[in-house]
Amino acid sequence: MKNNLLLDTMRIQTESYKSHRMESFIKKKVRSMKLDFTTDNYGNIYVAKGDADLYPTMVCHIDTVHDINNNIELVKIDDKLLAIDRTNCKRYGIGGDDKVGVYITLSLLQHYDNFKAVFFKDEEVGCKGSSQADFSFFADSNVVLECDRRGIDDFVTSISGTKLSDESFQESIESILKKYNRKCCAGGITDVGEIAEKTKVQVANMSCGYYDPHTDNEYIVISEVNATKQMCIEIFDKVNQDGIRYEIEGNRISYSPAMYGAYGRGYDYYDDFYYDGYSKDAWDNSQSQKSNIHDTIGTSKLQTECPNCGAHEVWYEEYDDVCYCMNCHTSVDVEYDDFIIDEKHMETVDIEELYTIEDTIIDNVNADIDGNRFYEDDNKLKKL
Repeated sequence: MKNNLLLDTMRIQTESYKSHRMESFIKKKVRSMKLDFTTDNYGNIYVAKGDADLYPTMVCHIDTVHDINNNIELVKIDDKLLAIDRTNCKRYGIGGDDKVGVYITLSLLQHYDNFKAVFFKDEEVGCKGSSQADFSFFADSNVVLECDRRGIDDFVTSISGTKLSDESFQESIESILKKYNRKCCAGGITDVGEIAEKTKVQVANMSCGYYDPHTDNEYIVISEVNATKQMCIEIFDKVNQDGIRYEIEGNRISYSPAMYGAYGRGYDYYDDFYYDGYSKDAWDNSQSQKSNIHDTIGTSKLQTECPNCGAHEVWYEEYDDVCYCMNCHTSVDVEYDDFIIDEKHMETVDIEELYTIEDTIIDNVNADIDGNRFYEDDNKLKKL
């Protein structure tokens, strides 16, 4: 595989509050482009390249939910890139959420003569970095894009009832979205939501080719990552051609949102803070007779414990249709019908259990772990 920037980015170990390795990597890459960068009080990294009246702008977040693990190896299977712990040959989250976004942002920073980029810290623990951004940085952005969503189908145009973009931008790039089979949809919390709340510039988030985020089974599909990168280039080229700054006119609120905790009362599960005068006990009591999954739009706390760590911090996010534990960052595999929860434990899955690979290759992998090398066999399995 010849894409060294993608491999280099995916190799960097980073997690919330421990992102110094990724910060150093990004700063080194920016310096190698002979560009300057600045940081704010929180440590977010800002890069402005070129001299223009308006700049295409991309943001990403540099943390992942996965613990730092110095025993990780990247493995390529056909078009997939995943990670294993070489000490036990078990799967480990590769951190595509959001190292894929970091890769695409750096790639576009190389591609354009005039471009702006921001690398936010600590998104996974509540958009801590982007909530404290220097929002004046986006005053001359024509649009702001982010690649921070699983899968390959979605182009996110609203978050929790807040419009990220409107018809003026969406219609301008309609043919591009159609070309890449993207559908406009609502999405979950991420950094462009903070920008939307603080500025008028139109923004968007999109699927970018990572799957099973927040789990040991996370992987990326290389062709989908690069297709997303190309789509972003075509969007920015179109916006540059339009020659205008796309702004939201009027109120960004498109409907009455059910904020975190549902029913619009805004429970911030990252900081354990309750809005609207509710104490934690009062809120829990008020919800005790309600169904486990609230019948509303947004993110809801389930009245169940995490099967992985036992904490009562299991949340259901309707937009992404996923349940996860905010205590141990494990995706919780639950089936629900008529609000009845059937809990299952999400085990770590061995690489050979997840993919059908010839037994001889698996034997080679297991036998050669201590030698820190993998065999190559018809592109089925490679150490990168």
